[in-house]
Amino acid sequence: MNASGAPAIRGYAHFAIRMIALFAALGVILVIVAVQVYRTVGDLVDEGGMVAHTHRVKEQIVATVAVLRDAEAAQRAYFLGGDTSRLAGYYAALPKLKENLDGLRNIVADNPDQMKAADDLGVALEARRDLMTTAIAAFQDGGLDTLRGDKKFAMAREQDAEVDTIMARMLAIEDKLLVDRQATSVASASLTRLLTVSAIALCFVMLAIALVVILREQRRRLVSEHRAIASYGELARSLEESRRLGDTLRQLSDLGEMLQGCRNLDEAAVGLQVALANLFPATSGALNLINASQNLVAPMVGWGTPSASDSVFAPDDCWALRRGRPYPEVGAPPAFTCKHLGDDPDRDVRSTVCVPLIAQGAMFGTLVIAAEGPIATETRGAATAAAEQISLAIANLRLQETLRTQSLRDPITSLFNRRYLEVSLARDLAQAIRRSQPLAVLMLDIDHFKSFNDTYGHDAGDALLARFGELLASLARSEDVACRYGGEEFTMVLQETDAGLALDRAEEIRRAASRMEVQHRRQALKPVTVSIGIASYPLHGDTPEQLLRRSDRALYAAKHGGRDRVCVADGA
Repeated sequence: MNASGAPAIRGYAHFAIRMIALFAALGVILVIVAVQVYRTVGDLVDEGGMVAHTHRVKEQIVATVAVLRDAEAAQRAYFLGGDTSRLAGYYAALPKLKENLDGLRNIVADNPDQMKAADDLGVALEARRDLMTTAIAAFQDGGLDTLRGDKKFAMAREQDAEVDTIMARMLAIEDKLLVDRQATSVASASLTRLLTVSAIALCFVMLAIALVVILREQRRRLVSEHRAIASYGELARSLEESRRLGDTLRQLSDLGEMLQGCRNLDEAAVGLQVALANLFPATSGALNLINASQNLVAPMVGWGTPSASDSVFAPDDCWALRRGRPYPEVGAPPAFTCKHLGDDPDRDVRSTVCVPLIAQGAMFGTLVIAAEGPIATETRGAATAAAEQISLAIANLRLQETLRTQSLRDPITSLFNRRYLEVSLARDLAQAIRRSQPLAVLMLDIDHFKSFNDTYGHDAGDALLARFGELLASLARSEDVACRYGGEEFTMVLQETDAGLALDRAEEIRRAASRMEVQHRRQALKPVTVSIGIASYPLHGDTPEQLLRRSDRALYAAKHGGRDRVCVADGA
């Protein structure tokens, strides 16, 4: 039992003690009244029945108004504490209110004045009940501030005063009837004495019964309080779980946004290193990706203590990758162990789960999580959700990388394309101008490529272009740029190279091309030659357009000079 429930239980105990003392005092008072009534019983013999009727009317009046007060008390308790269980007394009082009012009308049916007063009381009670219902709805919508700010709820006091006025009027009528009947009750004293004794005895019995009922109700309330306390504990645990779930969902959302903003896998790996450690505290694990050849799975990032999952393994070594779903499943001891986990000496006290990374129908890798003891269901759910986010991000990043490659590379030669040349040449030339360094542009053309195509076919022509692309790539330095300019024309940009050095490099390429061997469908193709034109900065121009145009003119001169030669552009 928590600390907040103990005061409520002590309050119920004090209530029971007070009720017992109250009924004991009432018993003493009844004894005194009984003695006094017994002495004057001779005055009440004839009118005893009517006196009893008057008392019943008064009791019914008081009881009817008391039910209203009980409903008001339950309503106030709900407004003060906000506990909806307090409304149970309110809703229980409403049918009693109608029942008592109907009973009051029945017992005053022989008195027109009281009947009219009972009708007035019914109207007042109905208005009060409607206002209480409206107040409860307003409280549920806006709280106490709404009630305090709305003037119509101030009418409650006026309605209570009206009820009290009608009750006082009815009681006054009954009191007057009682006085009148007492004046003629002398002749009925003997009968009244007998009735009084019986009534006193009956009152004691009723008091005893009432005491038992109240104590039983008190015991029931204590049980209800215990249940409410237990429910509160369950609610607190549920709220804590909801809070943890909300934190997990927020972290997953942040992870998804972070991955969407990454430009490549290396950038994503840096963020995942931190995000996965925060998302799965008190665990260790690794994110493994399948390579382009689909034959190996290598770790991308890891967190926590190193484990066997940090090693490179084959896709078939992981049951999650084989089955396409998390392994092992919830609540089922694994029949097989993933080989990539190795022989873990702590396997009896450690639990692992492998979640495959699947997106767009492709398998990208696996997310491995290990923890001391069983892995919670919430952790498994978060791992599955994280795997979905990561899979989509990896698929998008790889697609972007493919598109970038396709937009910058020639598909046949794997060299850069003309679009990349236009961007890089402007950048490299600006750098050369800023550093006052030379730069050379080589325009290359395969001689008689059209006749070669006509003789061997386009497939052989593509094979020749691919082989020549490999040759240029092998002869280019890391800072050089080799591109396929279009058709059988190629371009090389040589940084920090003047016209003389460019001529030597061009001759080296020309000689290597004449020795180049090309195989197509197991057939050796005839050797080819290349013609090369050279333009350099600052000798032949200081803009990309000038260098490309003059190197192209030099290539044209080499072609007309007999091919298989290198020509340098005329001076500026």
